[in-house]
Amino acid sequence: MLLALAIAPQRTTLYGDLARFLAVPELLASPLGARIRDHELQQLGGQDYLLVDLDDSAVDDLAILDHLGTVAGVYDYFPSIGDLDGPFLRPIEAVATAFLPPELIETRRYRGKTNELFTMVLLNLAVFAGDFAERVGERLRILDPLSGGGTTLFTALVRGYDAFGIEREKEDFDTTDAYVQQFLRAIGMPYKRIEERVRGSGRRALFTIGRKEQPRTLGLIHGDTYDAPDLLDGIPGGARFHAIVSDLPYGIQHQGQVSRFLDAALPRWATTLLPGGAMALAWEASTVRRDAAIARVEEHRGLRIVATPPYDALEHAVDRQIKRRDVLVIRREG
Repeated sequence: MLLALAIAPQRTTLYGDLARFLAVPELLASPLGARIRDHELQQLGGQDYLLVDLDDSAVDDLAILDHLGTVAGVYDYFPSIGDLDGPFLRPIEAVATAFLPPELIETRRYRGKTNELFTMVLLNLAVFAGDFAERVGERLRILDPLSGGGTTLFTALVRGYDAFGIEREKEDFDTTDAYVQQFLRAIGMPYKRIEERVRGSGRRALFTIGRKEQPRTLGLIHGDTYDAPDLLDGIPGGARFHAIVSDLPYGIQHQGQVSRFLDAALPRWATTLLPGGAMALAWEASTVRRDAAIARVEEHRGLRIVATPPYDALEHAVDRQIKRRDVLVIRREG
């Protein structure tokens, strides 16, 4: 089965390069990866495509392609038809539906926001690396323990997942809370919001979004991520997550902080991860080298680095400020 996957267009050449780079590892990490016979990046009519030769057994699982962050469209690929030289493309209709409009992710702009496409890929890498990869289209539970302005949370909600995020900065918590309410009102989506205090200095805004039959939960939590077990205690459904996804802070001032996250915060986050679940953590690789980061993770019992391809070659350039970014994918065993 020959397919052409249109690479999602980006606003700048920089992120266009990122989309092309991430397209292959994201696809190989997916449940379809084991059924790929061949793949090749190619331009057709000035548009970037990933050409894929899939085993015919994959025909019933093509809905997975609708969830890939790097893919903007899926097409049957024909090198020729009869005596006519191609290539020819025939669109395959998407079957996955979004729980909320993708504008939820795209509309909000704030300083330090992680690229939306990268966030989608990061979420997929975490889900694909765990025992829940075949459930990518179901209602999973996602935690971002450093949620900032909420990009990971919004990406999870659009996918139809429950999403919880911990953020230390009060301004980020307040503006994200206000933005969610404004957006839901604007699109006419029913929701209920409960605000509550948490042990210590924590505070939570818990949203039940959607109609009674199929609601989703969003939890915005103001507090220190090092207190994650206490901050998450008593949340709807319990502190049990299929995946943890976060983009660790960047910048010179945070050099030591990345190591501290891996030493002190990581084991606390891991207590909320379901056995067989996985984390995907991005960080500035020029600050902490990959081998040093792996060594810190391996000190924690029950956690294992996913080091097989394509998870071992995710380092890439970002911009002048973030020279190199890498991704650690970590499973909770047991």
